[in-house]
Amino acid sequence: MAPVFDPIEQNENIDSKIIAGLERISRVFRLLLWDIAKDENLSPIQIQFLIFLLYNKPSRRRITDIANEFNLTKATVSDAISSLEEKNLIEKDKNTEDKRSYAIKLTPKGKKLAKQLSIWADVLKNNLKNFNQEEKEAVLKFIFKLIESLYEAGIITIQRMCFSCLYFQRDIHPNPEAPHHCNFLNKPLSIVELRLDCEDYAPIESN
Repeated sequence: MAPVFDPIEQNENIDSKIIAGLERISRVFRLLLWDIAKDENLSPIQIQFLIFLLYNKPSRRRITDIANEFNLTKATVSDAISSLEEKNLIEKDKNTEDKRSYAIKLTPKGKKLAKQLSIWADVLKNNLKNFNQEEKEAVLKFIFKLIESLYEAGIITIQRMCFSCLYFQRDIHPNPEAPHHCNFLNKPLSIVELRLDCEDYAPIESN
């Protein structure tokens, strides 16, 4: 099999072009994170942790949960968390149901900074205004299917999107504008209503 990043291979293989394109987009994410990280004297992963803590409930804010979410070892997460704690950006929250463990929560200083940092990807969002609704829906559909495929292959370990949810039924309605159905919400869903990270997500039990 020819290397994906060989230009000759890319010219002849659409799969290689897609992968190379996704990798090029990932560089943009890294550059944007590094730029803001340097300004705040933080690492990119520390910025991602702060934003994750800002928007997720306590049951997802334990060391193990964060490690699983980002596909990192608990040791790596613990080191980053310790550094954030030294900077007075996070603290341990022992007011959880399981008294043997603790969640991580933002300090007032950390919450303020996380809100400021959470706009780092706005430049990408603004660029999407250059595309029409049909183009964006096609990309979104592809992203959902790609994440589903990577999850089934064991490459992505955590995801809470509609396609793998117990409440989700795919393509059961005749209306092409809203072909899917959510049994939790009890309503048809269009492609733009599908969720990548749903608070009401329930995994399908494996046999």
